[in-house]
Amino acid sequence: MLKQIPRIPEGWTTFFLVLAMIYLTGYAIDQAELTPGLDVLMTIGFYGYIAGFFLAKSRFSSRTATLFAIVYGAFAIFYLLGRRFMPEGMIWSHRVADMAYRQADWINKAIYGGTSRDALIFTMHTSVIFWVLGVTAAWFTFREKKIWRVVLPAGLVLLSVVYYYYGPKPLWLYLVLYILISFLYISRTFLAEQESEWIAAVVRYERSITANFMAGGLILALIALLGAWTAPPLSANATVNQAIGGVNSPLRRLQDNWTRLFSSLRSYGTATNDSYSGSLTLGGPRNVGDSLIMDVFVPQELPYAYWQAVVFETYDDGAWSSPPGERVMIIPDDGPINVPETQSREAITQTVRNFVPNAGTIYGMPEVIGSDKQLFVSQQLDSRGNSLVSAVQSRYVLQQGDIYNTRSRMSVATSSQLRAAGRDYPDWIEPYLQVPDEMTGRTLALAGDLVSGQPTVYDAAVTVQNYLRQAIKYNDQIQAPPPSVEPIDYVLFDLQEGYCNYYATAMVMMLRSQGIPARMVAGYAAGEFIKDANVYRVRAKDAHTWVEVYFPTYGWVQFEPTSAIPVFNRPEGESPFGLDVPATANPGAVDALGPDRGGLLPEDDLLEGENTLGDGLTPLTGPGGFSLQTLFSAEYLPVTLAVLLVLVAGAALYLGHRINQRVEGDIRQSYSRLGQWSRWLGHAPQINQTPFERADVLVSIIPEGRRPIRTLTAEFVRYSFSRNGHSPNGVDPQAEWRELRPLLLRQTLAHQAGLARGWMRERTRRWRFWR
Repeated sequence: MLKQIPRIPEGWTTFFLVLAMIYLTGYAIDQAELTPGLDVLMTIGFYGYIAGFFLAKSRFSSRTATLFAIVYGAFAIFYLLGRRFMPEGMIWSHRVADMAYRQADWINKAIYGGTSRDALIFTMHTSVIFWVLGVTAAWFTFREKKIWRVVLPAGLVLLSVVYYYYGPKPLWLYLVLYILISFLYISRTFLAEQESEWIAAVVRYERSITANFMAGGLILALIALLGAWTAPPLSANATVNQAIGGVNSPLRRLQDNWTRLFSSLRSYGTATNDSYSGSLTLGGPRNVGDSLIMDVFVPQELPYAYWQAVVFETYDDGAWSSPPGERVMIIPDDGPINVPETQSREAITQTVRNFVPNAGTIYGMPEVIGSDKQLFVSQQLDSRGNSLVSAVQSRYVLQQGDIYNTRSRMSVATSSQLRAAGRDYPDWIEPYLQVPDEMTGRTLALAGDLVSGQPTVYDAAVTVQNYLRQAIKYNDQIQAPPPSVEPIDYVLFDLQEGYCNYYATAMVMMLRSQGIPARMVAGYAAGEFIKDANVYRVRAKDAHTWVEVYFPTYGWVQFEPTSAIPVFNRPEGESPFGLDVPATANPGAVDALGPDRGGLLPEDDLLEGENTLGDGLTPLTGPGGFSLQTLFSAEYLPVTLAVLLVLVAGAALYLGHRINQRVEGDIRQSYSRLGQWSRWLGHAPQINQTPFERADVLVSIIPEGRRPIRTLTAEFVRYSFSRNGHSPNGVDPQAEWRELRPLLLRQTLAHQAGLARGWMRERTRRWRFWR
C-alpha cells in the first residue's frame, strides 16, 4: 500500500505552479536559441527550486539559508556546466579552473574594454540567475509569503527575452501562458492564506472552494489578457524617448556594453525603417519629405560628401539589384574591413547621430571600413580574399538618438592620377560591365559618340557626366515610363527629364557599354553643412543615387551626373584637399574604432540651438541652454546628488507614512505588526500563546507601552470573536500606534546594539583564544 503524500499548508498545487513558472521561463530562453546548450537552465532552475523549498521548510534562519543556497548553487552550476560544456577527458580541477579563468577574462574586458566572444559566459551568468530565481521563488512562497517577489523576477526575465527577440518563433505565447499561471498562483496562495486563518479560527469551509478560486483566477487572467490585446497601442513620448534613448543614458550604455560583452549571442533581424534595400526600381514621382535622417559630425568640411547605404551591381528590366554574396559579422576588435588596397585615400572618422527609429544601415563616406558598432557586412571576396562590400548594417537595431562612429577611406585621387590609371582591371570587375539586352541602339550609339575620341577613362566618364547634366532637366515628379518602353531610352530621347535614379542609371549603362566598369550607389547626398558645428544635416529630401567608376590602383571613384547636385571637379595637384588626417595606401594600417568610441564628439559639441531629434521633438534644455547633462557635470554633481537624496528621502518618508496608515488602520494588520516587533526584540510569539499572553510578553519588554499594547490586543480579540466583528469602544488604532511606535523604535535600537556588542565580545574572545 502506497503511503499517503505528505501535505503542505500552501498546497501541492502552489508547489507545481511555481515550478511551472520557473520551467516556462527557462524553456522560452532555450527556444530563443541565443546560444547552444541553454536547456541546462531548466535543470538548474529546478534544482534551485527544490533546494529553496527544503531551506524554506527548514528551521534555518534567513542568513544561514542564504549561505547554504550559495554553496549549493556554486556546486550545482559548476558541476552541471562542467559536465555539459567541458571536454569529457578533462579532470574536474581543470574544468573548474577553466571556467574561473574565463570568468576572470570576461571581468577584465568588462572593466578595461574589449569584446567577449565566449558563449559559455552567458550560460554561466544566466545559470546563476536561474538558480537565484528557483531558490527565491521557493523561499518567498513557503517561508516569507511574498508572492510578488515570486511572480515579478521570473516574469521580467521572460518579458525581456520576448521583447528583444526578433526570430521566427512566437515566444509571446510563453508570456501569455506565464501570465495565466501567475494568476492561478496568486489565487491559490491567497486561498492558502485564508485557509490558514479559517483553520486557526475553527471556521468550517468547503474543500471544493479550491477549484472555484482557481477558476476565478483563470477567468480574471483571461479578461486581463483580452483587455491588453484589444487596447490601442500607446504613442511614443518624444521627451521620454530622448531621456532614455540618448547616447549617454544608462539604458543606452547598458545596451552598448551588453553587445560588447556578449557578442557570441545569436541576433535576429527585424523590420527596419531603412530607406534602401537590395533592390531599386525606376519608377514615378519621388515624395520623400523633409524629416531629419541624421547629423554627421566631421573634423572639417569635406570637399565633397556622400553617405553610402548600398551598392547595386545588376540592372535588368528597369530595376537594380545588389551583388550576391555572404553576410558576415564584424566586431570592433576585429579591426577594419579587409577591403582591397588602393592608393590616394585618406582615412576619416565621422560621428553619426541617427534620428530614424528602428534603423539598420551604418552610413559613411565611401568606402566604409569600420565602425564602433558590431556590424553585418554584405560582401563578396576577390581572388586575394579581400572584401568587396555592398552594404554595412548594424548588428543591432539603431534607435532614435543613437550615436555611432564610422571610419571611411575617402578618395583624394587627382584628375591627373585617374587619367594615368589605365585599363588593367581585376577579374572580379566583370559583373560591373553588364549591360541588359533591352538597352536600345540609340542609347548605345549616343554613348559611343560621347566616349569616342576621349583619351582616358576619366575623360570619358567626365564627358558622359557633363552631357547628362546638360541634356536632362531635373524633375522628381515625372511619371513612371510606359511599360512598353525602355526607361533610359525614354528619359534620354523622349521625356528628357528625370531625377537621380535615372541620371545615374543612364551614366552607368552608357559607360558599361563602352567597356568602362561602373556601378550605381544609393544613400544620401551631403545635406546642409553647418560650419559652426562641423556637421552635415541630412534630411529625407537628400536621398540620392550617384555613380562610381572603377580605376585600377585607385578603386571606386564618385561621379555626379544629376544636375540638381553640385559636381566636384577633381584638381590636378597631388594634395588638393588639405584634410587634417593622414593618407594611407593600406587599409590594414587604419586603426579600428574600439568600443571606447575613440574620436566620438562629446555631447557638448553636438548641435545646439536647433531641434536635433527630428520633426516634432524638442531637446531637454532649459533657459540659457541649461540641460540634463549640465546637472551631472563635475561642477553641479554634488548639488545634484544632494537634491536627489533629499527627494528620495522625502519620497521614502511619504510612502512609509502611507503604508503605516494603511497597515495600522486595520486592526488585524496592527495586531500582526505587534508580533513582528516582538520578533525584532528577540521574543517571537509562540503558537500556544493567547493574544493577551503575547501582549504580556511585549509589555514586559516595554512597560511604558502597556496601555496601547493591551488596547490594540483587546481590539483584535473583539474584532475576531465578537458577533458584530467590531468594538463598540471606537478605538482608533492609528492614535495608539503614534504613542507606541517611538517606544518600539527606541527599544529595538537598544536591542540591536546589545546584540552587536555581544557579537563583538564573542569574536574578541575567540580571537584571543586562538592567538
